Amino acid sequence: KDWVDNLQWDWCVSRQRIHGVPFPVWYCDDCGEVMLAKEEQLPVDPHERPPDSSCSCGGRSFTADCDVMDTWATSSMTPQIVGHFLEDEGFHNMVYPMSLRPQAHEIIRTWAFYTIVKSHHHFGIVPWGAAAISGWALAPRGSGKISKSRGGGPSTPEEMIERYSADAVRYWAASTALGKDTIISEEKIQAGAKLVTKLWNVARFGETFLRGYHPPSMPPSLSPTDRWFLSRTHSTIRLATKAFQNYDYATAKSALETYFWRDLADNYLELAKGRLYGQEEAPREGAKYTLYKTLLATIKLFAPIVPHVTEEIYQQLFSSHEGVMSLHRSPWPEGDPSWEDELAERVGEAIVEAITAVRRFKSERHLPLATEIPRLQVGTEDQALRDQLHDAVLDLMSSTRASQVEVVDRLDPSLQELPSFGIRIAIAIDPIPNA
Repeated sequence: KDWVDNLQWDWCVSRQRIHGVPFPVWYCDDCGEVMLAKEEQLPVDPHERPPDSSCSCGGRSFTADCDVMDTWATSSMTPQIVGHFLEDEGFHNMVYPMSLRPQAHEIIRTWAFYTIVKSHHHFGIVPWGAAAISGWALAPRGSGKISKSRGGGPSTPEEMIERYSADAVRYWAASTALGKDTIISEEKIQAGAKLVTKLWNVARFGETFLRGYHPPSMPPSLSPTDRWFLSRTHSTIRLATKAFQNYDYATAKSALETYFWRDLADNYLELAKGRLYGQEEAPREGAKYTLYKTLLATIKLFAPIVPHVTEEIYQQLFSSHEGVMSLHRSPWPEGDPSWEDELAERVGEAIVEAITAVRRFKSERHLPLATEIPRLQVGTEDQALRDQLHDAVLDLMSSTRASQVEVVDRLDPSLQELPSFGIRIAIAIDPIPNA
């Protein structure tokens, strides 16, 4: 009531847009008289049907009004408009009530309330199963909502898309949970562009080994590293799927980034490179199988957030084998229960810890990561873990550039022990050069 009482007479009830509810109004081409639809003729699209009667001047040629109603007049009917109510009964019955209403928080008491009341009054049901309430995009100082009347902010969405890509802007938009306002951050958009580039580069690397590759129905012999990464993939699929189902896309995005950057890009690829480029068929096939399954799952999981680069990767590497025209019409990844392996995850974490310790050692001494290490020892008193680590020696050599890797229960005291948490790690210093 306050809102209506405070309206000024300059409030425009029409809009010049393509989509919307048209005014049931015609203009006589002969005399210009305004012709209104009769109540029994409603609803009517004046572009599709003429008036039921001729004009008072006798004219029978009419031009339909080109404007549509302002959304304030039709917002309570959005489910019916989208569902083609009175146009396609089958389609409307299929989509209504809908599963989700996305909107911002400033129209909860208006558009959302009106729509719920109207649906309850006319149809006896709630119009949606859930409402996703997003926040506002705020100016960099957090001083207020970005709007056209305020100039659209320091940079328009078009400028950001042109500079960094649509995927990068979507990445920023998916960084904040529902119900929260967020500051427009060019730094986060840049991080999105970095993710897009890295996804593309990882796919380009994988293309060397996966072009034309069809994974066998039964997995080949897998290394401990392969089993670790498949298990990590399975748990990430479950976590991200649950988050997406709860409309918690920010949590899904965070989990996917940790998985992609830490597990896939930084560690698994480095661990598997030696086998992928190697001449031995069995170790190479295990790495190819794992890379195919996990990279396919990765782009499917990222597809809701960065749809364009993931679609391009899918078309180049996976579409022909899956027989689906688009990534966005392909099945959602479900993983494989047989991938779940608690011991493999413990082994993988131990391997990652060893790699991290060696990288830190080189970085602190300003040595290139490709610097060779004469001897590396990985120590643990856990027999089961030690047995698995023995089978991962080839991958440890590949990722640490160690000439010799030993898995032991006790470290050689003549070696320098590196700081670590779970397992114990030691390396031979000489003849590593000093920086």
